Amino acid sequence: MEGRTAVITGATSGIGAAYALWFAQDGYDLIITGRRRAVIEEFAQKLRKSYGIKVEVVIAELAKPDQVEKLIEKIRHRQVEVLVNNAGFGVNSFYQESDLEIMEQVVEVNVLTPMKLIHALLPGMIRRGRGIIINVSSESAYLSIPKNSVYSGVKAFLLSFTEGLHLDLRNTGVKVQVVCPGFTRTDFHEKMGMKKSKQRNKGLIHWMSPEKVVEISLKDLKKEKVICIPGIHTKLLIFFGKILPKNYYYKFASTFNQKNKSNSRKNQIKQ
Repeated sequence: MEGRTAVITGATSGIGAAYALWFAQDGYDLIITGRRRAVIEEFAQKLRKSYGIKVEVVIAELAKPDQVEKLIEKIRHRQVEVLVNNAGFGVNSFYQESDLEIMEQVVEVNVLTPMKLIHALLPGMIRRGRGIIINVSSESAYLSIPKNSVYSGVKAFLLSFTEGLHLDLRNTGVKVQVVCPGFTRTDFHEKMGMKKSKQRNKGLIHWMSPEKVVEISLKDLKKEKVICIPGIHTKLLIFFGKILPKNYYYKFASTFNQKNKSNSRKNQIKQ
């Protein structure tokens, strides 16, 4: 008899790896995706040895539709009970200065890939009367800042899409959640140009570990919370962003961006 299976995209490190670890500990077999073969294969082997589960690695560039289709063919007829759409990336640049092709890839990975994977797996989940779908969004779904327009847009889509999906799937036994983490210690921020030395707690800026984000997510899932915003500091940032009049918020966001830009230049001079 086939065991329970969880599919997790972007599981090489960070939040995706933390979800993989959590479901491995719970006895799920895993299908995990990533792009760095050596790193994810080593991680998969550790999970197999530690928890005695099956772990299948799929090396996939989810910005390419043909590779997404290959992934779908691998999982479509499997008894997948959990899907975590964690893979995503952003670009730290003004929209007018950005490469349109790269912006399209941001949409492909963050919007179209989750839609395609969910659509492929839902029939089986509904037929069995159970399933879990977790879409990893971001506080950026609520808080737009300069150089982040497309990323904020796709994460806002995931937020709204998941709420709509929850309504569509009521009484089917399929649970749906969208997770909107704030500042999390992953390699995402390094890829966006923020060094680990700059990832410090300050004021409402409070960094969380991927493991804590996942712990809160799954606790909220048991309570059937559709929207999970991990951490009080992230909740407060979003709250203040909502209550500020828009003109004040735009000024604050622009000033915050300029301040970070200035600090980045000072660091470059010091180095």
